[in-house]
Amino acid sequence: MTLLPVHIEETPRWWPAARLLLLLPLLILPALLLLPPVLRLPVYSVQGGTLTARSLGARVVIPPGTPVQSRAVTLRGKVIGSALPGYTVGLFRTPTGRAQVFSDGSQGRSALVFATRPPTVLTPADPQALLRSWQSGENATFRPARPARPDWTLLLLLPLLPIAVLLLARPRLTYRLEGDTLTVRTAATTLRFPRHDTRAALTHTPLGTRLFGTATPGYYTGTFISRAGTGGKIQAAAGAARPGQAVILTHHDREYYLTPTDPQALIDWFRSGTIPQALYPAGS
Repeated sequence: MTLLPVHIEETPRWWPAARLLLLLPLLILPALLLLPPVLRLPVYSVQGGTLTARSLGARVVIPPGTPVQSRAVTLRGKVIGSALPGYTVGLFRTPTGRAQVFSDGSQGRSALVFATRPPTVLTPADPQALLRSWQSGENATFRPARPARPDWTLLLLLPLLPIAVLLLARPRLTYRLEGDTLTVRTAATTLRFPRHDTRAALTHTPLGTRLFGTATPGYYTGTFISRAGTGGKIQAAAGAARPGQAVILTHHDREYYLTPTDPQALIDWFRSGTIPQALYPAGS
């Protein structure tokens, strides 16, 4: 078994910033679903007569002496926020106007409604204990009776996991000579090219435009539209989009674009079966 070095293009200076911008949307939504249960939110903190209600993205400070009512509140629609199991927080419409809600979803049965602007709705597990601590100036922490828990919609985010992994770490691309077969491995596929059943040719043409697959600096796989080879669709397993030279393999009427460090050495192997000195055994 002999490993052929892959020509990997230099990472552009703009790629780390671009990667971060691509990762943020993939990470924010799972964080919004997972952090409330982990941090046990919402939470109500009483300190020195001041009551503070916190969720993941908001905080309301209720000063001493603020008028408060104990009653049920009907929510008629979310303006902004979350309505996950055990975690109903944000700005909601009610029959009397908009309200800031920090609840576990039980506000329809009973809630504390503070006369802030807009009104603040809390649903502590023990409302009377919270009111006593707040009115007497004690220090205490309260939470709703029902804890937040992840929603089933988290499962819909699982397809995003491979994308995040791909952005965080470049998958490995390898070319190996195994007897009379070239084996090409990408993150998703393994391709085998028998020496006596594959045509190999050099090209100076860039890879082209991705149609389906992956195109990140140093890793190009999938289907591309290219002028290389006979032109049209070509399958890529390459480490560079614009190498000085690349190898076009034709096998079973399909064309493949490869970027070994020494393209001519691979061409010579397909022609004669001789392994040049430039290549080295795997594991050496």
